[in-house]
Amino acid sequence: MKSRTEFLERAIEAYVQDIRDSKVVIVKSWTEPKARAAVVKYLRRHPSAFVSEICEALGIDFELGFRVVRRLMEDGIVDRTP
Repeated sequence: MKSRTEFLERAIEAYVQDIRDSKVVIVKSWTEPKARAAVVKYLRRHPSAFVSEICEALGIDFELGFRVVRRLMEDGIVDRTP
């Protein structure tokens, strides 16, 4: 690098790009039955999805999302993909 200014410019550009690439996820207030119905509906449209993707898309708290998916698996409604 030629100068301190160039170094700072590159660092700022990288930081700005990181901010542009980041997402803000708004977590909504869900009851477990409503979250369950929403997850089932989501999986009908997206048959193969990670729990984190489902939670992000629906605005469900990760803890609730994992609990709902685990119970759906226990009930035989969804299955883990290999």
